[in-house]
Amino acid sequence: MTSGSEKGSVAATPAPAFNRVFTLLAAALILAFFARVLTESQIKSPVADEPPHIASGLSYVSTGIFRGNPQHPPLLKELSGLSMRLDGIQWPDNPDTRHFLFGSLAPGEQPDWSIGRNLIIANGPDRVLFWARLPLILIATMLAALIYFWGRELIGDLAALCALLLFTCDPNIVAHSYTVTMDVGVTAFSVLFLCTLW
Repeated sequence: MTSGSEKGSVAATPAPAFNRVFTLLAAALILAFFARVLTESQIKSPVADEPPHIASGLSYVSTGIFRGNPQHPPLLKELSGLSMRLDGIQWPDNPDTRHFLFGSLAPGEQPDWSIGRNLIIANGPDRVLFWARLPLILIATMLAALIYFWGRELIGDLAALCALLLFTCDPNIVAHSYTVTMDVGVTAFSVLFLCTLW
């Protein structure tokens, strides 16, 4: 015979016990991914559309004017620009940049391309690319961690570790994780949104 208090109580479901070995392996994979992407970023020249993103991001943070490269949401470029500003890279004040910010631009005119190239040259490619790319590398690393931690809640430790392994070894992911483009950033924030919604 059970007591009244026992009848009315609901058995608490224990939290899933995650295997520490899988978590350590995942941490090692995530750190290796970060190191690989950071190393790759330091030996690769700018890809075709990085200069306008770099120029636009720095202009957003430095001037508060959102005129350059308006076809994308500004957050990722702003993070890149903020990182450059923290290193002391300044938005140049010259006729080209004033025309870019305040002038009447002809249809199809995109001076942010040449401004971005000049920014990279004037401040040193290694310095500009390192600081401009660093936020994107951190976002890609966050995505790797998110894949593992959300994956183990959905499908378990081993499957989540396998998903993380596939992510960190995918050449397409590695190639886009360090560039100042929107690809991996949009992916990361889309997965974060879905995880939060879930």
